[in-house]
Amino acid sequence: MMKKLKLFYEVFIIVIGIGLPFSQILFFDTTFPPFPDHLIFIFVAIAAALFYISVRNTIISFDIVIYFFLLLVFGGKVAAFIAVITVISSWFLRNLKHLTRKDTGKYSVTLKMGLYNAGVYGLIYLVVGLLIYYFPIPLREVLAILSIIVLNEIFFSIHTILGQENFWKYIKEEGIGADFIEMLIYPFGISMALLYNGYGFGATIPLILSILLLSAIGYQMSKYQEKVKKRIQEEEQLNEIVREFEGVLDFDHLIKTILEKVYSFINAQNVTIFLEDSEQRIYFAKGYDGKNLYNVEYVKSQNTTNSIELPLSTRERVIGSLVVERADILSKENKILLLNLLKHISLCLANAMLYKISIEDPLTGLHTRRYFEQKLSEGISRVKRGNGRLAIVLFDIDGLKRINDELGHNIGDQVLSKFAQILKTSFRRTDIVARWGGDEFVVVLPEVTGEKARTYGEKIRKLFSKESFTTENREMKSSVTFAYLEYSSSSGIPENEIFHVVDQRLLAMKKSTNR
Repeated sequence: MMKKLKLFYEVFIIVIGIGLPFSQILFFDTTFPPFPDHLIFIFVAIAAALFYISVRNTIISFDIVIYFFLLLVFGGKVAAFIAVITVISSWFLRNLKHLTRKDTGKYSVTLKMGLYNAGVYGLIYLVVGLLIYYFPIPLREVLAILSIIVLNEIFFSIHTILGQENFWKYIKEEGIGADFIEMLIYPFGISMALLYNGYGFGATIPLILSILLLSAIGYQMSKYQEKVKKRIQEEEQLNEIVREFEGVLDFDHLIKTILEKVYSFINAQNVTIFLEDSEQRIYFAKGYDGKNLYNVEYVKSQNTTNSIELPLSTRERVIGSLVVERADILSKENKILLLNLLKHISLCLANAMLYKISIEDPLTGLHTRRYFEQKLSEGISRVKRGNGRLAIVLFDIDGLKRINDELGHNIGDQVLSKFAQILKTSFRRTDIVARWGGDEFVVVLPEVTGEKARTYGEKIRKLFSKESFTTENREMKSSVTFAYLEYSSSSGIPENEIFHVVDQRLLAMKKSTNR
């Protein structure tokens, strides 16, 4: 309901505020300044409106001096008409950047706001133009200034309330500040009117030049303040991103976080990360396009006009690179910030890679024995606390030593990798899968009975038995033996004997089948 009311209010202000000044000019006799003066006043007003000054959340421009001068000298109709022309022109010129970028959504929003502002100014100067004749002559200019400021606040307060924005925040952060500054600016219009009435247009030229100069200086100061403010915000954002990276050892989560944060930090179109560690067999590449993470073939990229490859390195070595693609060229400031961010990213990645190496077997990608022992201990503690259970399944690939001796370690590695792949596709998120030793693999199944553990082991055995491995001379198959154990707080098995028991069962199984 409030959105509809706001839209109706905006359309009403646009139609009445722009339509009335034009109809007044068309149907009633109006005294305008001489044509050359007229053009100069419009030009100065547009220039002053474009070179606005921003103070915190308040935007001020010296075009109001021209409108107030015209109100005092030529009346409300002329002031309203030139105000409407100026505001529409200045907003259109500001809006051209959205047209060139083909950002029609942003263009429509800013165009509507520009028309609304034009309507507000048109109505304000028409109303004050009527009221000014009833003000006492000694206080006429002062009361006119106060009337303009009050009417302006009324229009924008209604707009704020209908937009369901915080009214008191608007008054505190924008309204009061803008009103105070405008009260200091409007008297320039009084001086300009006195000079024009007394000495003609030529006498106003120094004041007009002063207005343009003040606008230009104020605009540059505002842009500098905005730049400093933006830099501070970027530094704060950089620190926040760094805090999110620190302490993250989960490799996949860290990669995802890095890609997403870098993407948003520099407004990229695409970000790709390449990691390389030949010693640990890490050749990794992943990309992010703002919506999806996707795998990338590990190929060194080439810099293009709008992409740049930045190294990821620690003091010891280069560990990879980050490729950033943007719609436009990365600015020098953004590149410096990104390079600072990459220092932290490189350190966090190096730590995560070391952790990954310490808990992940490089050949199979499964967890290491040390990681397994740590997680098994945690699982046993949970069983004791919660009176639950867990099952352990231990696998041993049959005849792996013979395969290595007769066919070579390449075939042996293929056998190990294929078995690990089967385990990876057959476990729950809560399960722990690890490579225990050379040809042994172990799985911990929380809250699983011994019978279900046997079923699981049998499923893995059958899947592996279907796999074949091609050598130069023939095709071969391999097999696996498994044993299992259910553990609960009532099992009566000492904690340090659990794995020994299941290992003895596996040896017995292998002897009984002569494997």
